[in-house]
Amino acid sequence: MEIILFLILLVVNIPVYKYLFRVFFSSREDFKEAVKFSFTPDLLSLFRGRYWKDQFGEAKLSFFLFCCFLVVACEFGLLYALARALF
Repeated sequence: MEIILFLILLVVNIPVYKYLFRVFFSSREDFKEAVKFSFTPDLLSLFRGRYWKDQFGEAKLSFFLFCCFLVVACEFGLLYALARALF
């Protein structure tokens, strides 16, 4: 039951993910750059002179993923508690 509810919430929240995407990233290229920065070692970024841009890109991506997870987790907790109270 819990896994099915969790999977349903993952799919139903796609519009929320899209909204959060627009809030955090100005374009798909901005997102791709943030993903690229998260796989680039910090020392390499430092030598390239892009350390702070790398850090900001990694932070944006991490916070975006955290917010997507937080939305699903809060909804799951709320619906699970509601279902347990009713049944």
